[in-house]
Amino acid sequence: AVELNLDPLDVIRRNLLTPDVFPYRAPAGAFIGSGNYQESIALACSQGRLDELLERRAQARVEGRLYGIGYTAVVEPSISNMGYITTVMTAEDRAKAGPKNGAIASATVSVDPLGSVTVIIDSVPGGQGHRTAAAQVVADVLGLDTDDVIVNTELDTQKDAWSIAAGNYSSRFAGATAGSVHLAAVKIREKMAAIAADILKQPVDTIEFADHSVFSRVDSGHSLRFHRVAGTTHWSPGTLPEGMAPGLRETVFWTPPHADAPDEHDVINSSAAYGFIFDICAVEVDRVTEQVRIDRYVTSHDAGRILNPALADGQIRGGFAQGIGAALLEEYDYAADGSFLSGTFADYLVPTAYEVPDPIIVHLETPSPFTPLGAKGLGEGNNMSTPVCIANAVADALGVADVRLPLTPSRIHALRGIPDPQPSGTSRQVVNQVPPPAGDSALVMSGAVDLPAPPERVFAVLLDPDALASVIPGCHRLERMGENRFSADITIGVGIVRARYRAEIELGDLKPPHQLSLGGKGISALGSAEGRGTVRLVPLEGGTRLSYDYAVSVSGKVAAVGGRMLEGAARIILRQMFDRLGRMASTGGVAPRLSWWRRVLVWLGMRP
Repeated sequence: AVELNLDPLDVIRRNLLTPDVFPYRAPAGAFIGSGNYQESIALACSQGRLDELLERRAQARVEGRLYGIGYTAVVEPSISNMGYITTVMTAEDRAKAGPKNGAIASATVSVDPLGSVTVIIDSVPGGQGHRTAAAQVVADVLGLDTDDVIVNTELDTQKDAWSIAAGNYSSRFAGATAGSVHLAAVKIREKMAAIAADILKQPVDTIEFADHSVFSRVDSGHSLRFHRVAGTTHWSPGTLPEGMAPGLRETVFWTPPHADAPDEHDVINSSAAYGFIFDICAVEVDRVTEQVRIDRYVTSHDAGRILNPALADGQIRGGFAQGIGAALLEEYDYAADGSFLSGTFADYLVPTAYEVPDPIIVHLETPSPFTPLGAKGLGEGNNMSTPVCIANAVADALGVADVRLPLTPSRIHALRGIPDPQPSGTSRQVVNQVPPPAGDSALVMSGAVDLPAPPERVFAVLLDPDALASVIPGCHRLERMGENRFSADITIGVGIVRARYRAEIELGDLKPPHQLSLGGKGISALGSAEGRGTVRLVPLEGGTRLSYDYAVSVSGKVAAVGGRMLEGAARIILRQMFDRLGRMASTGGVAPRLSWWRRVLVWLGMRP
């Protein structure tokens, strides 16, 4: 659309299937049962007030603001055909192994002697509301309330019906599992209808279920309570219609039609149902902070028959929130040496309620002809559509043809092609700041602290291995290896990660008693560290001002805790070290007498 100077929405419309072609076989094998994509787009544009957004964009651009609109159209597959997994094999290997295909779902519905209904499903939900929807499906079939139906989702493959396709994935619940529940409930109803018809002496095709009762619509004056009919199969099997087995328990295994194995060219209908999503996103990019603000988000879904609107909208909102994370926040970040830099939620950002606006949700229902209830999946749709739609909107706002997610402020800055601003004249200048180690992502810090001892004493402690070992937190050993060279054994803890480093440290640029520099490397089972820094001592009345700056790069699991936690841990260690350094220097380089508990730790070989 950009290259041809066309309206992106017009390009989408031109390339959509029309309602009259369904069911439609795609070249790669997908067999799409139903849809009205043009109507979905029309609903999104009208209910999302697209005309208003277009006017808003025009006005924003007149005012010099970065405002853009993006669109996304997605065909959402659901209920995976197990045969698609075998496309990783060659046709010859598939022929040897035998065909694999289908998308089996199973459910069991039973009624006990008191009329209580129990449902067992194979979806193993993770909070999507499967119990609620399954209870609703059964209650609708049997004329009960949802509170009358107990749904057991704790699948036990030793005693419960299951298949290789069982599980919670591929948006399979509404189309497959709930459909199987419906089929099992219908079998229960048919059996109970035959019993009631025999008792009421009415044709079985006139029997209906409502309000906990079973009755004939042609003779509503005579009815039976639901639990009475159910109890007959348990308490009075001899009175059942001829040939009918006692008990009320039905298990259904269902698999969709057209779920064939892949052919020799890997052509396969990979899913049982295909929904449709059309999204509109309007964003504004702040010229100063370069943050992306979502002004309005519209998402239109055709998921076939909606079983529970509240649960459906909840699934959409969850996918939408995850899509925002992928588009604007979440990223795996690695250092040049392969160290993982976003191992905590301090560095790997996820969206919160503040970052997630309320989307406008639109529904169109074109039932699938291939699932028992006409339902299609929708749980994973906005994971696919939202990142793309936001990216298109930002690209429109910035006037660029290509973007890379996530669209963080730094990445927006690069897309705009604006050079970094120079520090203002009032900015504090850092003199002789230590450069970070080459080739690594470094933790760089500087600061100052006042110590209650003259520079000469502080400098002497810094050069005395025994005294310095008492000052450094976590130091087990510090030994001189040569002139101004030391070896050390130090334990460093960051959060729940603790590592013991074998380190070599070298002092340089000695200007007693005012300045020294130090550098070193350390290695542990959890990674390595390298750094260097400078310490300066300036006399004050009654003491010394110690200023420092340093840069340290850390790799391995310690680095995985994230930069913010590393910086926090470094500040704590420095505070402890300078506190000890001040006490040590104020006593003339003699370590203060340890408490009895600390002396025990020393005796055990654990330096306090």
